[in-house]
Amino acid sequence: MNDFSGLPSLNYLHTFESVARHLSFTNAAKELCVTQAAVSHQIRALEEHLGVRLFHREKRKVLLSEEGLKLLPSVVSGLQGIADSLESIHNYDSEDTLVVGVGSSFSANWLVHRLGTFYQQYPEVNLHLKITNNDPDFAADETDMAVVWGKGDWEGLMCEQLMVVEFTPVCSPELLNKTHPLKTPEDLIHYPLLDDPDYEVWQEWFEEAGIQERKYKRRTVIRDSNVLINSTLDGHGIALCAVGIVQEYLDSGRLIRPFELSITGGGFYYLVYPEKALRKPLVRLFKTWLIKEVRKAESRDPFQGTL
Repeated sequence: MNDFSGLPSLNYLHTFESVARHLSFTNAAKELCVTQAAVSHQIRALEEHLGVRLFHREKRKVLLSEEGLKLLPSVVSGLQGIADSLESIHNYDSEDTLVVGVGSSFSANWLVHRLGTFYQQYPEVNLHLKITNNDPDFAADETDMAVVWGKGDWEGLMCEQLMVVEFTPVCSPELLNKTHPLKTPEDLIHYPLLDDPDYEVWQEWFEEAGIQERKYKRRTVIRDSNVLINSTLDGHGIALCAVGIVQEYLDSGRLIRPFELSITGGGFYYLVYPEKALRKPLVRLFKTWLIKEVRKAESRDPFQGTL
């Protein structure tokens, strides 16, 4: 193995290359975003390490010495080799890795059930899921694209409507009891309701059902849709959930729909990404796969799991 312990600081060599290219300490300092004094200090330290003068300093000119002229090609070649290797590593990682931002509820209750087919079709893809319930900030992180619930009003971003969000009451079959059968919406007065205040859809659902919401007092407020779904699965109450998100649980019988009535919650799931993201093949690939999976899910019987 090579021993590089006797080599000068890479930072010194980088500064030397900049001064040699500009033949100016001032311009090198501007390029490196340091003070001129810092550049002078690093060149002096490099010269002391090597035991030679690298520049001839005159009043208004800086010239390379004979030793500086000998050193420069090797330094340029070495720095270029490092830069090329770093770029190669970055390109490999970015081209073979896809970072998708998704909300906790969508990822845990919908996407995770379908990722197996994606991995089977594209085993070479490194898929990173960034779980967040915040709006995407593509400038601040390395997310390629995101699945976001909202109204499609993200300025400067491409937004494609992915999934219509229809909310309907769902519950665990074990929650229902024979003493108070759940035959009409009015019967909900006998059951605990689970509520996510971020959506505010119970009131709209009651209005569509033609009954007064104020009659229903027994509520548990859960400000997280993923926790809300898990509480519903555990039989803690009846919740208004997005049909598409809980479809797997309806199919398996872990959840049921007491009523067919559903409402839109004022938003949709969107696929959101910067326009330039489409230059990346993996973005186009995942987008096509995801839309296909959504359409496949939408083709199911929408009332499956109904009482």
